[in-house]
Amino acid sequence: MEQIDDASNETLILGGGPAGLAAAKYLADAGHPARILEKRNILGGKLSSWRDRDGDWLESGLHAFFGGYTELHALLADVGISDHILWQPHTLTWALPPNFSPRWNGGTVFEEFHFVDMPAPLNGVGAVLSSRYIFNTIEKMLFATGTLPVLFRNHGYAEHQDDLTYAQWHRKRGMTEHMLQTFFAPMALALNFTSVDNISAEALLRVMAYFASSKEASRAGFLDGPPSERLIEPIADHLRGRGVTIETGAAAAELLFSDDRCVGVRTRDGRTFHGRSVILAAPVHDVAKLLPPDMLRDPLVAGVAKLESSPVINGHFWFDRKVSHFTNLMFSPGTLLPVHADLGQASDGYGWSKGSFIEVCIAPADDLIGQDDDTVIERVLTDMGKIYPDATREHLVKARLVRIPKSVYRAKPGAERLRPGFRTPVRNLFLSGCYTNHRFPASIEGAVRSARYAVEAVLAQGD
Repeated sequence: MEQIDDASNETLILGGGPAGLAAAKYLADAGHPARILEKRNILGGKLSSWRDRDGDWLESGLHAFFGGYTELHALLADVGISDHILWQPHTLTWALPPNFSPRWNGGTVFEEFHFVDMPAPLNGVGAVLSSRYIFNTIEKMLFATGTLPVLFRNHGYAEHQDDLTYAQWHRKRGMTEHMLQTFFAPMALALNFTSVDNISAEALLRVMAYFASSKEASRAGFLDGPPSERLIEPIADHLRGRGVTIETGAAAAELLFSDDRCVGVRTRDGRTFHGRSVILAAPVHDVAKLLPPDMLRDPLVAGVAKLESSPVINGHFWFDRKVSHFTNLMFSPGTLLPVHADLGQASDGYGWSKGSFIEVCIAPADDLIGQDDDTVIERVLTDMGKIYPDATREHLVKARLVRIPKSVYRAKPGAERLRPGFRTPVRNLFLSGCYTNHRFPASIEGAVRSARYAVEAVLAQGD
């Protein structure tokens, strides 16, 4: 163990994504000094964005901000940027490609689920009952009875379903294959980039339970421009104004320990930073590399080394005309764009109001992540053209892909119980991130919630 006597009074936060920024904000609120160390030259983590060589925006992922993200919205309000979220109508839209189901023939079918003006979960049940294409009368009844344990019981029910895939749970509840593949399959891919045959039932049921927990929980909004400009940098500026130090290009190489404490970190470029406490707000695969091997055998953090990460490709497609007329979040089963949005129409902040700028979550990406850009773009464009007839090569201005080989943790059966808490075997070393067990699905909201738990533990140590 390295002996260090001049440890700073700061809390070191490794990671400048949503969890790290939120942790710094909560520490600043408590008057506690903090320093963020971000390995990349830009902040934001899974919310990062940057300009390409043409000056157009690329993003790490397509992000919707749901009404149920209570901790996140409170943070944005404190920083003064709540108005950067453009709330869409309380509607979720399915774009069903031609001949996807034997129930309809011909062109694309758009199914809009309009949430009714009733308390939750009745507002969502009302949306399902108004379905014209996805659910027939019998399936509407099956939906109501099949999801009843989730809609009206506490979240403990979902926690007992982690050994099943969602598809297994769905079939046990007597719901149909048509409902599974048409309605729930794109939801699973949007949530975790994992198919219904591989995702834990608990993971998907948690989402359903939270969406059913309050009237506005499932309402979606988008930022009024790229995350770096509209969310990340405003938060970073707020933190700097309150004394938080932010270091970019500071990739952690190893944690430093003295006796029973973590006293700092050494970066890959040879710098050493000391801290009274350390919060690891990095992705789970990076945390697994930083924690000592003997520590990873401790039950508190053993799951860190066992959790796998899902690959995803975020696609950006610019068209010279408006190829769609929807501004909300779109789900499309049976395609390589299971969740997508026309951000060119949803927000003027992307500078593409002259046409459509469609951002696409390309999933599952396990077999696509290693393929060349042209192959992936062509396959996605083929599927996109089935939904939007004008989305053709002729009208495509350009397309760009952002590959994330290791994104959110893969919520396969058994993974939920592997999610660690915020404590580690070292009393002043804490975990924060969407993969931790904060009793919320992996999301921006989950990252922010995890930061609050970690900071509460830091502050509880006292001086």
